[in-house]
Amino acid sequence: MIDHRQLAYLDAMDIEVWCLRDQPVQEIPVEAGGTGLKLGPGKGGILLVCAVDSDSASRLANDIGRAMGGNPVWAWPHAEENAVSLPDAIEDNLFTTVAIFGDELAGELLGSELPASLHSAKLVLLPSMQELQDSAGSRKLLWKTLCRSGMVHAS
Repeated sequence: MIDHRQLAYLDAMDIEVWCLRDQPVQEIPVEAGGTGLKLGPGKGGILLVCAVDSDSASRLANDIGRAMGGNPVWAWPHAEENAVSLPDAIEDNLFTTVAIFGDELAGELLGSELPASLHSAKLVLLPSMQELQDSAGSRKLLWKTLCRSGMVHAS
């Protein structure tokens, strides 16, 4: 039987999966906080979610993008009518990894419990951008987490 992450990934690619009737597919509901996102420019399968739009334009964000070897897509909370929900952003853009900067932002977007995955994307919790600017220990933790999650490869 295919696990729920693989099914979500195939579903995101509009590939229909046939299952036996006696094997129901279990979906894990996600408690959404109702906060919408504004997606910035970028490309690839990684979505980086920060607390405010100015974080995505900072020198630190540019350094993170260079370390990842490309131009990742950045997003931030947005209250306007054209905001997109995190699950819709994942589904529409086929993101395979979503990295959220800060516990508070993760709680705002996903509720009290952070699931391991959402649709076809792996969720990764990172220190907030403010913590990264203020603490060398947080920057070290960021690098370890990026390497462990497969978003960058240490050489």
